[in-house]
Amino acid sequence: MAYSNRMSGVLGDYANIRTIPAYLSAAYLLAGLYQFGGIATVELSWLSYTLGAEHAVLVSMGAFVVAFAGSSTRQFENYETWEQVAIAVGPVVILGEHLTTEVTDFLLGLGDPLGMQLAFIATVVSWAVSVR
Repeated sequence: MAYSNRMSGVLGDYANIRTIPAYLSAAYLLAGLYQFGGIATVELSWLSYTLGAEHAVLVSMGAFVVAFAGSSTRQFENYETWEQVAIAVGPVVILGEHLTTEVTDFLLGLGDPLGMQLAFIATVVSWAVSVR
């Protein structure tokens, strides 16, 4: 990305940088919807390729890493205890649902689709607390 020396160019560059968190949030939400069943399938028809749940996990966890690497977020230790718990729930649910059958069975035991909807809401709350 080329940066400008003019004042109008600098303002445009700043506006572009400020859109990165919005793109991350959108990608995180879409990945969560896909992982927890809100979106049925994502197919890249030109490539005859269907994205899997592992892609959703990679996008979600990548967004978390980028969010904490960003300058506008604080160190994890500076969050209050309830915020730390809320933040930790997101990755635990994302990875737990993908990697273990116990978490998936627990969520489905709450009701289908209620369990997955609650998991999605928990990850959205986790994201909101982490990037506020």
